[in-house]
Amino acid sequence: MREFIRRALQKTSRMNSEQLQSLLSLITEEYELLDAVLDSLGTGILICDSFHILVQHNKAAARILPFEFHDVQERPVWACVRESEIAAFIQQTIENEDSATAREFGVEEFSGTRFLSISVMPLVRSKSVRGTIITIEDVTWKKNEELRNRRLESLASLTNLAATVAHEIKNPLGSISIYVQLLRKSLARIPDGTPEELVQYLDIIDEEIERLNRIVVDFLFAVRPLKFEFTSLDLNLIIQSLAAFMSEELSHASVTLILDLAQSLPHIQGDDRFLRQMLINLIQNSLAAMPTGGTISIATSQTDDVITLTVSDTGTGIPADVIDRIFEPYFTTKADGTGLGLAMAYKVVKEHGGDIYVQSEVGKGTCFRITLPAVRKALKMIEYEEE
Repeated sequence: MREFIRRALQKTSRMNSEQLQSLLSLITEEYELLDAVLDSLGTGILICDSFHILVQHNKAAARILPFEFHDVQERPVWACVRESEIAAFIQQTIENEDSATAREFGVEEFSGTRFLSISVMPLVRSKSVRGTIITIEDVTWKKNEELRNRRLESLASLTNLAATVAHEIKNPLGSISIYVQLLRKSLARIPDGTPEELVQYLDIIDEEIERLNRIVVDFLFAVRPLKFEFTSLDLNLIIQSLAAFMSEELSHASVTLILDLAQSLPHIQGDDRFLRQMLINLIQNSLAAMPTGGTISIATSQTDDVITLTVSDTGTGIPADVIDRIFEPYFTTKADGTGLGLAMAYKVVKEHGGDIYVQSEVGKGTCFRITLPAVRKALKMIEYEEE
């Protein structure tokens, strides 16, 4: 089209008014198309003439760059930029007849710092510089993402270091426990018997070793990457098996377990080991909230392709000011808690493609609601015969 217009312009002296009108319409359409293309770009573009005066810009430039467009015909382009550092960069690059690409600048705004990437390039036509092209790109999201990734990398390095330290703690704990047992045997051989006071001291040491060992195990479980092995599972069977396994512990704590499991529940794709651990953590959390006994109810249901699992109790409940933090690692309201049980449960549910929600009222109890995707059955194709 442009080549046609160029050739047509060379013949304007031989055109009649109708042909000239048609040519002007083509030129107008060509410029309108160019404007539409520029305005559709997400990158801001400023085009200046050889006197550094702005002759054209797109909507993205007006939106991204802090710029004054009301008197651009009277000042060089850098004089219209409100950000002094950016204006100085553009002026220096243009006056030095240089080019610069992807220089980043921070612009302070009410909502925070916005990062702009600016390039200044000469506008070359017929092998000579006829002006300048300035491109502006908002890279705030990209910068924030890079910062987030760096933080995650630092956190991962710290996590690996912490996991190594925690693993090394387990070895001396095992040795201490062995030597405590040897000490008990040696004391048992004393003719007059072991003083009761020493027995109490050794019992305390054993309890503290066990408590520290549980903390280390929970910590390792929380910081190590979880390796899931997904298979087709019946969630009801897992719950029933776990109920039988924990029946004695629940009975000893004066807690009644009520199961309300949906019939013909579809299977899920899950890891049996981690799902059991997640349920144990929720049940243990309920037990801690019912020191004098109570009721734990576990129910399953299905809606479309979603399976819902609820674990509720009649315990002390969770205060409203901390309920939003219970899934954070190391946050706990218990004197002897590690703050890792619910964090692990949240992690397991998310890895299974589900969600976990909590509702609680102080003095009345807590309900955890977990949604998991069901295994979708393949639809049978309808058999037909072509006529």
